[in-house]
Amino acid sequence: MAKKRRRKPKLTDQQKLQRQQKIEIRKLFKNIGFKRVTGIAGKEFMFADRKSEIDDSFYYENVLLFVEYTITSNPGDHLLKKKIIYDKINDNPTAFVSFLLKEEKFQSFQEFYNNSELKDYTQNQLQIKFLYCSRNDISQDHKIQLNKIVFFDYPTVKYFESIAKVIKKSSRFEFFNFLKLDYVNIGENILQSSTGSNEKFSGHILPEEHSSFEEGFKIISFYIDAGSLLKHAYVLRKEGWKSADSLYQRMIVSSKIRSMRKYLYDRERVFVNNIITVLPINKIKLYDDKKEEIKIDESGNFSNSKTTKVQPTEIEIDSETNIIGIVDGQHRVYAYHEGDDKYEDHISKLRKIQNLLVTGILYPRTEMEDKRLKFEAELFLEINANQTGASSDLKQTIELMIHPFSSIAIAKFILNKLNESGPLENKFEQHFYEKGKLKTASIISYGLKPLVKFDGNDSLFKIWEDPDKETLKSRDDFKLLNSFKIFCIEEIRKIFIGFKANVDSGSWSPDRSVPNSILSVTVINGIINCFRLLIENDLTGDINYYTENLNGIKSFPFSDYKSSQYRKMGEAIFEKYFSH
Repeated sequence: MAKKRRRKPKLTDQQKLQRQQKIEIRKLFKNIGFKRVTGIAGKEFMFADRKSEIDDSFYYENVLLFVEYTITSNPGDHLLKKKIIYDKINDNPTAFVSFLLKEEKFQSFQEFYNNSELKDYTQNQLQIKFLYCSRNDISQDHKIQLNKIVFFDYPTVKYFESIAKVIKKSSRFEFFNFLKLDYVNIGENILQSSTGSNEKFSGHILPEEHSSFEEGFKIISFYIDAGSLLKHAYVLRKEGWKSADSLYQRMIVSSKIRSMRKYLYDRERVFVNNIITVLPINKIKLYDDKKEEIKIDESGNFSNSKTTKVQPTEIEIDSETNIIGIVDGQHRVYAYHEGDDKYEDHISKLRKIQNLLVTGILYPRTEMEDKRLKFEAELFLEINANQTGASSDLKQTIELMIHPFSSIAIAKFILNKLNESGPLENKFEQHFYEKGKLKTASIISYGLKPLVKFDGNDSLFKIWEDPDKETLKSRDDFKLLNSFKIFCIEEIRKIFIGFKANVDSGSWSPDRSVPNSILSVTVINGIINCFRLLIENDLTGDINYYTENLNGIKSFPFSDYKSSQYRKMGEAIFEKYFSH
């Protein structure tokens, strides 16, 4: 009689999430070009008198990653429990690797190590990082306490997952930058006796007189092989891991990359359009036709050359990743990526021999970062204005960067900062895959925008006491603007701290699946409208003032107000809790 197969036990929802997280991370690292380390995961050990275990491990050449997975709803508590062992290992990561290579229970890891590329490097040459992968948000306060840990937050995982799915191993250069690893310390680079050889490319300098750009802006046109540009390049993509205030480009479109790789395979010729980039003035050197370095002063002017004509140059680029910003042409560049498709064998040869024409913009050292980003966003919008590539949503985001002094741009900045810390931390939807968070468009347009305008008796501008504030209406003063934005953030947080203190902690959520959740777009805008009435009537105060006055607000009939009744709700809250 045939034996019945034993049914596998049904997984709980939590176990399903744990399995999904591991599958996502492992597939991501495979696409980037990392290999999984065996013989470590799940084995309990005692190191420096502390018991712990490693969930997973991956490596690329001499880069060794130890990974912690967690799906707990309160990752901060889990993280603090791990802090002691993380600190002990990070104090001497080489000693920890040595421990793993000697401990009897890690014999299978020792065998793996001796049969991998890791053995080609000394233990001191290993670049070791701890990655903490949480499915849920972690507060900045917790992150600050463990500043040697790399927090691989879920939005960042999804970003790299999306990018690596398309450009495969070429995504490793951006990933190294995310890990804060110097390229000269990775792989064969660290084995070289020098600090790495800089690359030189031939080109021409176009002075301001021939470009109509502002004084100090230099235009450099040069040819660079696709492989080198892939290594040096970065793109400020809208869903990226860098500051949300500096991201203005679209994500890579996989179908476009596939068609362009087919073109390269079929036609065997380079794309004729030039790639528009920004160049790092501190990472390059320019040489004239006599091989003498062309010196550039702080204002972007040549200090040892008076020519206003187009002149030949040799451009030397530091051997670093993520230093040439692509403004336009990312698909033409990343079509050459290190892939695993049927075109790869052929394209791998083209990466070395085909040169792309690059137009690089060189800023003066004195140009502020805000103005640089504004210039890049304007340029991107000019190039893409009549094309279908950039979505209307992306173009709106760019418009906010172009006009940073507008009330809607200020409102967007403030919302991003409110989402980073304080009572509204992680309550707003920032990424396409997020569920159970607040939509931001109406809060920015109907809540924050009127609150931060530069006129009116109900704006925070009214109670801002900076003596120079009126100059914001007539002059672009970024330092003063930042001061105003900080003031707004602090004042808005005060009233929401007071509001939060008077409701049940379990209800402080925008997720409709949470019983008695209180936060909604209507409620947020209702409080903001109440705040505008407080400003208008000179009734603002500190955190204690709002906490005391909002006592009992948890019983306020929030559900009686429809989605567009922000002003009506604000007036009702004002009348009930402040006009006495």
